[in-house]
Amino acid sequence: MIIIEDKDASKWQVILLVLLYLSVIAMAIFVVMQRHQSRTLFVQSEKLAKQHNILIAQWSRLKLEQGVVLNEIYVERKAREDLGMRIPKVKNIKMVKEQ
Repeated sequence: MIIIEDKDASKWQVILLVLLYLSVIAMAIFVVMQRHQSRTLFVQSEKLAKQHNILIAQWSRLKLEQGVVLNEIYVERKAREDLGMRIPKVKNIKMVKEQ
């Protein structure tokens, strides 16, 4: 009976060893897949950060342009209302040449 028990124990040890080996291989594949996904997400994150910086710069330029346009409109309105200035008609514009 002791010999039979040793054979059963040996069989279970082999099965356990095969299961452990397969789990190690599965975990190694899982680690490789996770590293690949991590690198892919990092590259995507860098692209989005670059795009974010471009959009921030564009937004700043647009805000600056808006300020210039609003300032021109404000100056023109003040000139019309407060000073009574108007844009002259073409027939009233005279060119002065340097001598």
